[in-house]
Amino acid sequence: MKMMRTSMSMLTLSLCLGLAAPAAAQEGTAAPETPQSATPEVPQTAAPTADTAPAGPPMAPNLRLYFANANFLRANPIGIESQNRLILQKRLSDSESPLFRDTFINGGVAVKLNPAATRVGAEVGFQPIAVFNLKATAEYARYFGLFGFLQSYPNPLADFSDDSRSTTEDNAYSTNGMHFMLEPTLQAKVSNFVVRSKVSIEYWNVDLKEGDTAAFYDAFLDTLVPGKGWVFTNDSDLMMLASPQLTLGARFSAVWPQYDEAGAGAVKPDNSHMRIGALAAYAFHTREGTTFNRPTLFVNVAWYLKHPNREGAMPYIATGFSFTSDLLGGR
Repeated sequence: MKMMRTSMSMLTLSLCLGLAAPAAAQEGTAAPETPQSATPEVPQTAAPTADTAPAGPPMAPNLRLYFANANFLRANPIGIESQNRLILQKRLSDSESPLFRDTFINGGVAVKLNPAATRVGAEVGFQPIAVFNLKATAEYARYFGLFGFLQSYPNPLADFSDDSRSTTEDNAYSTNGMHFMLEPTLQAKVSNFVVRSKVSIEYWNVDLKEGDTAAFYDAFLDTLVPGKGWVFTNDSDLMMLASPQLTLGARFSAVWPQYDEAGAGAVKPDNSHMRIGALAAYAFHTREGTTFNRPTLFVNVAWYLKHPNREGAMPYIATGFSFTSDLLGGR
């Protein structure tokens, strides 16, 4: 009952703050983004004439300033978060080739808000070719000490299940730290099918209380994160563009925290987890260059293949809403 009251309190406060949606266990739970360019398809046997050649997608603007918003709500674990990014982007090539027409470099600021914490940072992105994207992020994280977050532990073998954290939620305290990410992504589109795999290499440096410096529970990653150390994640998608509005597919997600063996004791902890399931996204319309472009509802339902305390029939469920706003240079 205590856990239920906590969950309802989180949801109520979040709605009052206007924060629609979950801290998807990773950013990757957001609405699937399909690469705007694709690997070349089989060439035609005859070149079409100017009168019959189909119009290709419009060239991206030379300079673009846009705002992107994604809001998440999830269960198992419960979470809610709003992610907001303001990005200035420069096109790198005027090529009409499918591999090079959507190349760019960009940079901007990102703000992630939920009832228990906030993260504010800067990011830069580089896409030298349509099939490869690289993003780097540095952000400041502030934990408010609310709703049982943040709780830390003297070693990564501690019980961090929902029930255990509920009984010790009075141990939560406010603190802050830094979070760095490097995210290479491979992506390709063939006909109506899209494949994408994003790896995240993360480094955390969080100011934990004395005696509990080994690890803390991060709801976003749903595992014990080293107070000073590395976490690796992966999101891999196989998607089908069923229509201009509807995207269907499957997603594999995994998280692998890395601990200092000297602080872990004789038993090596394994707090990694993996899940696989279905995802779907529906975009109500696409109006490039507008302040309310591609409003999209999305959902991801997955089952845990491996988790320290979530294996079983109860699935992971994440749903949300996203959109973009072109402020300068929309297509």
